[in-house]
Amino acid sequence: MQTASHIILSQEIIERKLQRMAYEVYERNEEASRIILAGIADRGTVVARKIESLLKQIAPFEVIFTEIQINKAHPLTCSWQPRVPFENEVVIVVDDVANTGRTLFYAMKPFMEAIPAALQTLVLIDRQHKAFPVHIDYTGYSLATTLQEQIFVKTEGDQIIHAYIQ
Repeated sequence: MQTASHIILSQEIIERKLQRMAYEVYERNEEASRIILAGIADRGTVVARKIESLLKQIAPFEVIFTEIQINKAHPLTCSWQPRVPFENEVVIVVDDVANTGRTLFYAMKPFMEAIPAALQTLVLIDRQHKAFPVHIDYTGYSLATTLQEQIFVKTEGDQIIHAYIQ
């Protein structure tokens, strides 16, 4: 049985939310000389690239992008490329949707090999069903759903088309 889906964020609204989050990142980290955006593949990478582009337009600090590869079903090991030095740097781990917090929790693991200046999180949508000790620092849209409902972000290439609930 296929369940109905409902669009909760249009492309236009998503663009506004990304713009707002980019300004929040800038304001909170204005003293930094550079920040590292670590996007969780695949859709978190698209969100991170959007934030990177916006920050490069408004912020004086250097923005470095890296991608985290993680098996969301078995997240105990993950890798990131390119590997960039992050000690005493601001690192922001980025994903599209935060459900239980498990993916974000394990995606932060590589950044515990040294001591960053700050380790922050950014998600486009926060579902508020945390089962792991993860705090979301920057949220585009926060909503409470039933445990049976799922949130999806549709992307095409480097574009975020919309977000929907099913």
